[in-house]
Amino acid sequence: MYNETDYIEVREQRKKIMLLTAGIFLAFLIPAIAFLLRKPQWIGATFLSVGVCLAIFVWGVYGTPIYSYHRFIRDIMEGRTRELKGRVMQVAERPIYKDNRLLYYEIVVMDMEDEVERVVLYDNNKGEPPLEVGRSYTFGIHQNFIVQISK
Repeated sequence: MYNETDYIEVREQRKKIMLLTAGIFLAFLIPAIAFLLRKPQWIGATFLSVGVCLAIFVWGVYGTPIYSYHRFIRDIMEGRTRELKGRVMQVAERPIYKDNRLLYYEIVVMDMEDEVERVVLYDNNKGEPPLEVGRSYTFGIHQNFIVQISK
């Protein structure tokens, strides 16, 4: 499900949003310094305040989710995975905001080894989960995140 191209794409998105945020900040910082060196200093302070607020807004709305997803994919690519064999009991209809970071589909799986229900998470960025309720699957999981699905 995840491969090197996913990681490279997210890394490029992260670079772009970091450059955009820095560019916005610098675009407001340079005129602010020019105005601060002259008499009406309140204009420079206003430029600086607007620039800082806009940079924080762009980073908070666009940068933080990209950064979180970059870390998520890096952890999956570098981390250890284990196998879970089980029958799908329930698949969430809509993705849920988990860990105050990203959207995931919650999937309830009956573990065939322990006969225990487990909740695993399917990445919303990969589309809807290709699972049918009642069928058995083998999941490659990293913590409780699905990395691979096979029948």
